[in-house]
Amino acid sequence: MAAPSTNFSAAPSAAGYLYQARLALALCLKYVNVDTGVEVGIERLDDVSFETDGTALELLQAKHHINRVAALTDKSVDLWKTLRVWSEAAAKDPTLPARTRLALVTTGSAPDGSAASKMRPAVAYPVGKARAPKEAAILLEAVAEAGGNQELKEAYAAFLALGPAMRVSLLSSIEVLDDQPLVNDLGEAIENDLRMVAPRGQVTIARERLEGWWWPRVCKALMASPAEAISVLEIEAKLDDIRDGLKRGTLVADQEHVDPTVDEIADYEWRPFVRQLKVVGVGGSRIEYAKRDYYRAFTQRSKWVREHLVFDGEIAKYELTLIEEWQPRFQQMRDKIGDGKSTEAARCQAGQDLYSWVEADARFPFRTVNQRFLTVGSYHILANDLRVGWHPDYETACAAEEV
Repeated sequence: MAAPSTNFSAAPSAAGYLYQARLALALCLKYVNVDTGVEVGIERLDDVSFETDGTALELLQAKHHINRVAALTDKSVDLWKTLRVWSEAAAKDPTLPARTRLALVTTGSAPDGSAASKMRPAVAYPVGKARAPKEAAILLEAVAEAGGNQELKEAYAAFLALGPAMRVSLLSSIEVLDDQPLVNDLGEAIENDLRMVAPRGQVTIARERLEGWWWPRVCKALMASPAEAISVLEIEAKLDDIRDGLKRGTLVADQEHVDPTVDEIADYEWRPFVRQLKVVGVGGSRIEYAKRDYYRAFTQRSKWVREHLVFDGEIAKYELTLIEEWQPRFQQMRDKIGDGKSTEAARCQAGQDLYSWVEADARFPFRTVNQRFLTVGSYHILANDLRVGWHPDYETACAAEEV
């Protein structure tokens, strides 16, 4: 059943804060490999700020509306709240409009003929039309002088407190970026800027890895007192890591220390690879280690496939290598114990010895990855399909155990 709607939902506010952080990442990518002295701040000098040594280069107000209905009319609450912030800042520092780009980034729309529509970036206008901050000033002065909205009383006062020339100067420095993507659509904008970083077909993976680093980094910056800025150099370094990790010849084994859940461990108890171990007398902690290696190898291989990091048939070729390394050792074991002349105890011991080779010595790299868990876990994946085994008669022995 869907949760009932409420007038007190925090979803819009939460989406707004997430929008600021994701917008900051999307916008700061333009500084990568261009200006390494720039830092990006969230909730420092403004909603989002781009700074050099603590001095603002750009100040952004971000207005996000889930249903997109908000329109930047001349009486818009979003517009006037933004104007109040910057009017008060300009009153304290009259040099601000001349040295700082001010941007109102909103998912809403500026109606034709409105003050906001006259303050879009210059590139947004067709040939023959241009920004008109003086016209915008006239429209906004009329709204402020008429008043009528008590909620915006202080915003009107802050704007009118500026002299006429300063009002035009302030509006000349403001760019209104309306009809911007919603928070969940910013991923596409980020991916567009990552196309020069990621190999073909891996842009989404690059974006996911970048954002996976970005969100904890933003939390750390916000928890500092005062909130700290994040250097573009940090973002460049992370992009270098991502680029190296996505090279076709490079694989990253990031599941080496991931553990299965309690439910997954319980589910494995009756799997063929576990029965194979029990048949030859392996037990205790070694069974638990086997379950862990199986899980890690399975999740790692699945992740590589899901992220398109392996070639078609590459895993099958790797498994064939493991099988062909197992085959002569398995046959040597069978030749040693003979056919029908050994006791079951001897046959189980021979199986344990073969499995001990897998545990301790079998290390076959998958391209650049040579971690133990991948080889051992992949052998368990093969054992689960009865493509390899440890008991001399593992296929019939496991069948009997299952019964």
